[in-house]
Amino acid sequence: MENKNNNIVFDLQQSIQTNKGANRPQSLKDWFDKINDWMIRASGVPLQEQLVFFQLLSTLVNAGVSLLESLQLLKSQTNNLTLKTIIDDVKNDIGRGYTLSNAFRQHPSVFDEATCAIVEAGENSGKLSELLKELVKQKERSSTLKKKVKSAMMYPVTVISVMILLGVVMIVVIVPKLEGLFQGADNLPLPTRIMIGMSDFLQNYWYLLIGGLVVLFLGFKQWQKTPSGQSQLSQIILKIPVIGNFVVESTLGRISRILGFLISAGVPIIGSLQIASDVAGNPIYKQRIQMAINDLKQGIEISENFSDDESLFPSMFVRMISIGEKTSSLGSIMNKMADYYDEAVERKIGTISKLMEPIIVLFMAVGAVFFILAIYLPIMKLNDTIG
Repeated sequence: MENKNNNIVFDLQQSIQTNKGANRPQSLKDWFDKINDWMIRASGVPLQEQLVFFQLLSTLVNAGVSLLESLQLLKSQTNNLTLKTIIDDVKNDIGRGYTLSNAFRQHPSVFDEATCAIVEAGENSGKLSELLKELVKQKERSSTLKKKVKSAMMYPVTVISVMILLGVVMIVVIVPKLEGLFQGADNLPLPTRIMIGMSDFLQNYWYLLIGGLVVLFLGFKQWQKTPSGQSQLSQIILKIPVIGNFVVESTLGRISRILGFLISAGVPIIGSLQIASDVAGNPIYKQRIQMAINDLKQGIEISENFSDDESLFPSMFVRMISIGEKTSSLGSIMNKMADYYDEAVERKIGTISKLMEPIIVLFMAVGAVFFILAIYLPIMKLNDTIG
């Protein structure tokens, strides 16, 4: 009996030692593997890789290939390590009973909620392949629009940046050399006093300026992540002339496009609106669409809800929705509205680019006049005194 008890104690000790060893990293290689895995996941997936992934997934699903087989084929086709890792995770989650959309939701850094909602609608409606194709089109349109906006803003941003850089060089390098000429002079002109003050501040307290800018930037980014911050920032942007109108038209274009496709594909209107609220990309519009969903459940039409705020939903947009509701052709009308707003956004980009040119010229002129006055006014005054 004693030997049996001793054997039990020995077995327990062995088990404890084994478990302790299992909980510890076995070697330095384990740590490197963990760090490498984290770096792979954190590196992200480029938009072009995502577009190819969804396009091929749509083709494979449409051809009748099972989801797991499709994912395995896609994994073998991509060279992106992050996407390979995510596909493995998605496969494992599906094997555990997750739907494809819920498996995607485990990776919000790659698959945003709008993407997951569209995939979920495809699963529920049995039209996953079609909705994946529409998802690719949505992402391509969004990417094209961003590229055009960046291209339009490249010139003004470059010019303003160069102007600021030249101004800093003048204040930090040139002004200190000229400052000796003005020492002892009484009643220096205001532009000169401002320029000398700026020069002294940048030379002696530059770290405060840089530190303050960093704190402001980080604080702004943190505030922007909060729901109230997102809502307030969206309200401010919508009130900016021209820019606000551009945001309204581009947002309505996205909403119209996804509503038109989903309704035409047979997705219920409430479900379509729910997905449209995620695709909108604007918290103000998302809130208003959620209100429309609640009203629709109470029997209030979408057009009636949207008619309350013409700044978000122009009267023409509301009238077209009303016609679609009355004629049961909301899907086709939304597709036409999407085409209209896409063209309007294209024109608006050109308009904004043209409006920026006189603003840049004015900015350059004001800066040049300021420095000329700051330097030459005291020199002219000194000449008058000597004369």
